Amino acid sequence: MLSSLLRDHFAPHPPLRFDGYYTRTQTEDGATIAVIFCWMKGAKKRGNLILVLYDTPHDRRGGLASFKYEFYPEHFDVTTGEFVRGRPQSFTITAPGLGSMKVTPETIEYDVSVPDKSLRLHLLLTNHKPWSNAHPLEGPMGSVLHISHFLPLNWHVRSTQSIATFQVAHGDATIRGTGHAHPEKNWGSSFPRGWIWAQSFSADGKHTLCLAGGEALPGIQAYLVGYRSPVCPDWDFRPPWAFGLGSFAPFMQVRRDPVKGEVEITLSTWSRKLHVLITAPPDTFVGVPGPLKDGHQPNYCHESFQAKVTVQASCRRWPGAKWELVEDAVLGQTADGTNCGALEFGGSYGHGKHA
Repeated sequence: MLSSLLRDHFAPHPPLRFDGYYTRTQTEDGATIAVIFCWMKGAKKRGNLILVLYDTPHDRRGGLASFKYEFYPEHFDVTTGEFVRGRPQSFTITAPGLGSMKVTPETIEYDVSVPDKSLRLHLLLTNHKPWSNAHPLEGPMGSVLHISHFLPLNWHVRSTQSIATFQVAHGDATIRGTGHAHPEKNWGSSFPRGWIWAQSFSADGKHTLCLAGGEALPGIQAYLVGYRSPVCPDWDFRPPWAFGLGSFAPFMQVRRDPVKGEVEITLSTWSRKLHVLITAPPDTFVGVPGPLKDGHQPNYCHESFQAKVTVQASCRRWPGAKWELVEDAVLGQTADGTNCGALEFGGSYGHGKHA
């Protein structure tokens, strides 16, 4: 049996019910371009989704204003290239009349054109930074991938930070430029009942954070967290450390307040501890569809792209010793202080009136 750690989990998983691709690009001025390609087999309605979203924290006269489009194509054409053990796999996803997502071992390219919406997007991702330099095909799940076939939901991050080149035209406005991008995917049977997701870059591009987790099964909380910086180059937290059974979670504390737009999480192992505080203005959250067994449910998730993220990393030499702070960093901000991190409340964890 092929090791799960030697296959490319960013490639499609044909036997499973759904595959969903999400790429968030942060522009130099702190705006977000988000693109989703996702399908749910056997759905009663809205089985296929393409989402194109632009969210800007700026209100500039004559500039590109925030927008969101959800398209539900009749079908996707999916073609995959030759599989090579231990190498990223090429594939293309095409929605006739809407656009495509083309993936090679070195690039990810989106083309979406919808003339009746005056919408045109081209996005090219290069210079990927894998989750693990030692194991480039590995993602947040690590060795948990060995049991991925038995899990209702799986998560993979193709790159913690890629270089993005983009051009977006909507109405009479057009923007073009470069930024940082975070491409990821989910696959499995459907999304859980409730979850949190967050992702952010630092202004200098040297720090990245991404996390996801929530109600894995009734009464069971599980999280996957990755923090990267020059001081903490490979800090990962996953079960059994990032795990809770009922109120029993000896290495993890999570506080979430969707009404205030806040998440606070503390995770530890015997020698490492990470404290993350994420805050986003409640009125900045945008509804996004979520893949459920019967199809994509509009506004099942709520995301803000104007979150501030603070991270404190600590170490100790042995269990019981005093924790020593090794890094105190701010992410989710541009050089001029514009908040631009991403925070999502999903399902029963929903934001505001949807909580």
